[in-house]
Amino acid sequence: MPPALEIAIKLLEKLPRPLRETIMPDMRIPPISNNPSKVQLVRIAHVHFEHPDLEKFSEFAKDFGFVEAHRINGRIYYRGYGRDPFIYVASHSPDGKPRFRGPAFVAASQDEFNKATKLDGAIIGSLDEAPGKGQIVTFNRPDKTFFHVIYGQEERITSAQEPSAIHDQLGPFNKPFEKPRRGKFQRCHEGPALVHKLGHFGYVVPDFDAELAWYTDNFNFVPSDILYHWDFSNMDVLTFMHLDLGKEYSDHHCFFMQRAEPRVKKTFLHHTSYEVEDFDTQLIGHNWLAKKGWKSVWGVGRHILGSQIFDYWADPSGFKIEHYADGDVVNQDTPTERDVVGSFSIWGPEVPKDFGEKGEIA
Repeated sequence: MPPALEIAIKLLEKLPRPLRETIMPDMRIPPISNNPSKVQLVRIAHVHFEHPDLEKFSEFAKDFGFVEAHRINGRIYYRGYGRDPFIYVASHSPDGKPRFRGPAFVAASQDEFNKATKLDGAIIGSLDEAPGKGQIVTFNRPDKTFFHVIYGQEERITSAQEPSAIHDQLGPFNKPFEKPRRGKFQRCHEGPALVHKLGHFGYVVPDFDAELAWYTDNFNFVPSDILYHWDFSNMDVLTFMHLDLGKEYSDHHCFFMQRAEPRVKKTFLHHTSYEVEDFDTQLIGHNWLAKKGWKSVWGVGRHILGSQIFDYWADPSGFKIEHYADGDVVNQDTPTERDVVGSFSIWGPEVPKDFGEKGEIA
């Protein structure tokens, strides 16, 4: 945010709302919709991090519910139990500093992948050393943030039933008026919450309008929800975006972008998030991580937008990482909602005061 605008905002906050909103430049997100000229993506696939201590992260990954799939040349590939051959790449940091190296999204077809390779700044690569192999194209965005598009991976064959590290016997949920679980019992034991898939990630961005335009002009990201500033209804500060798949439903958000506060000068990762089976799995996984001595950040609770049951932790490098369950899905018929920034949870612990800050250790 430009210094002059920062000063203007501080001065305008003291004025009555009608007057300050007349003076404030319009900073609302313009209408965004999908069209065939954009690169069509179908899902988020994996993220890539650099860690100072790979073995320490490996301990955390096992307790978090990742499954190690492959090691090669200072990189560890972790998978969930979904179709993606890996969902998390941990590589050794060359200078001992932790870094986020970006998310990868799957192109809808070879033609869509080829379309991505023709965008300005495209760097074409290969996933030959990775599980599932495939093609990759990378975009180097401001402040050393990255965005990847992939295609042609060999997907995993998955079971019709979710695997579990904690369930011994599992039946349907008995409600007050209906008891479908009859003569059978819910039986669980300690263990990690096995991860299904990568669900979403989010950036906090100083040059919010330009970066949002780049992502939404080039790819089929569409806002599910937009939140505006409590003092300025014409200043949008956060958007949760889904992939527009037409009539097909997709997660409420796979990507969120937050307008950085004036003092923040560089884009940073807020967190990455991974789906687990259910509420029991999440709570048992929470207790398992606590027992192993890892740092809880916020949770367990339920979000309002997206509806997920959430549980945030800090990995050994300080990055925020989330388990979630029971998230919303939307499609092209779901309207974009716009509201003022408010509480982010309907129940759960109070949000930490530093939750919006950069998490990794410098």
